[in-house]
Amino acid sequence: MAKLIKVTKANVGPRNNVGGALNNALVTVQDHNKVVDAVNLLYDNDAAGAMILSEVVTAASTSATHANFANLKVGDIVIGETSSATGLITVVATAATCPITPVSAKLYVVLRAV
Repeated sequence: MAKLIKVTKANVGPRNNVGGALNNALVTVQDHNKVVDAVNLLYDNDAAGAMILSEVVTAASTSATHANFANLKVGDIVIGETSSATGLITVVATAATCPITPVSAKLYVVLRAV
């Protein structure tokens, strides 16, 4: 999957235009709102610092160390769900390891500080 463009206030505009920055993203229509919600979290708390959407991953298994998560770095923020909870926001503590147990075929959004 291609990397998403760096999202900044300059190319997004007002909060309600966040979706405009994702026009070329390789995600399905049903996943689009999850990605937009993740970006909106950044602008709801400007004090958190500059971040980019690093990856949008669809889990291929329930393994936290599956190749899908090989690009995770310590400090990345993963937004996704487990089999028991939805909408979890977690921080990567070990590189290449998802901080939550993924659910196969579910979408995970990875944010990275820049």
